[in-house]
Amino acid sequence: MIFRTQVLIIGGGPAGATAARVLARSGIDSILVERDFFSVKPCGGGIPSTAFRELDIPEYSIKKHVDAISVVSPKGDKVDIKLSEGSIAIVERGDFDRALRTEAEKSGARLLEARFTQFEDIGRTVVARLTCPQVPRSIAIEADYVVAADGVNSRVRTALNIKPLSSFFTLSEKMRGEDTDACEFWLGSSHAPRSYSWVFPQKDGVSAGTAAFGRTGIEVCWDRFLKRRGLRTNGSRRGFRIPLWQGDIYNLGKILFVGDAAGQVMPFTCEGIYYSMKSGEMAALAIMDGKAGNYKRLWEKSFYKRFSLMKRLWAYFLKADSRAEKIVQVHKRPEIQKASMTLWLRKDLRKGSLLSYTNIFRRFLG
Repeated sequence: MIFRTQVLIIGGGPAGATAARVLARSGIDSILVERDFFSVKPCGGGIPSTAFRELDIPEYSIKKHVDAISVVSPKGDKVDIKLSEGSIAIVERGDFDRALRTEAEKSGARLLEARFTQFEDIGRTVVARLTCPQVPRSIAIEADYVVAADGVNSRVRTALNIKPLSSFFTLSEKMRGEDTDACEFWLGSSHAPRSYSWVFPQKDGVSAGTAAFGRTGIEVCWDRFLKRRGLRTNGSRRGFRIPLWQGDIYNLGKILFVGDAAGQVMPFTCEGIYYSMKSGEMAALAIMDGKAGNYKRLWEKSFYKRFSLMKRLWAYFLKADSRAEKIVQVHKRPEIQKASMTLWLRKDLRKGSLLSYTNIFRRFLG
């Protein structure tokens, strides 16, 4: 037996749940498939507060508001930035993802706990094979479109023989008994080569983590950061891959890739939740227009230039500790703080905001 839907969404995180909700609200029948409704992705959980109104996200999922950012250089120089035009909303990913799926279901999307295994046919329609814990045999779903929202380890990419995403590796841990009032970003190649370590406030304690390119040495980096920041591990750290943005895939015919499955994590800042939700929204809009190719146009119009700029800044400033020192220095200037917050926090999409930010760093990029 083959089940039928207009859109099959594989993956129930922020990207997939947003796509399902937008489609359902427009009256398009969709099935959202998530392999584990109780899965919790390791994540600092920071989202610009402005995104909740922009994307109509339920604010009951916010655990804490943070109105300050701290950036610490490799040598210990520090800049504190007060957020005056918004805040960073901290969410717990398990609760947040469930809230988004609930909103999608309320809007009319159908939810199914199942695992995608393969495509049986890709033609005028797409037939996907799934295994479901409640059903003894696998099931097949036929859809006009498929949204691949199944993360950095995307099984859809594997099924289509698309090369795996380039990525870097993180270790993170939720720690009770620790406290901070700001989202802290710690720079230094000894504990975060070509990346950063972080400490984010949580409802009860903090979330701390560090990153490195490849698993080799990540434990050493983790221990060095704990020592530098003065944190005590409780042994519950978790590892996870974060994709590197390449901007090389949006859709293959009627199969659209969103969020981490498309590598849509902002270079340098490594912000992913907001851009995952926006990609889900844009993919849904393209499907609603009956033109899957419109998705790339919508995404690139809004984000391609800023992702490209941030990739260049990342390559320059985190190439060496001597350059990372400059990040703190330039962000001590009020006009640079304002330009950064306009771009990062308010998500100002106007051409002028990106141009002013580009001009600030032009002397570094040549």
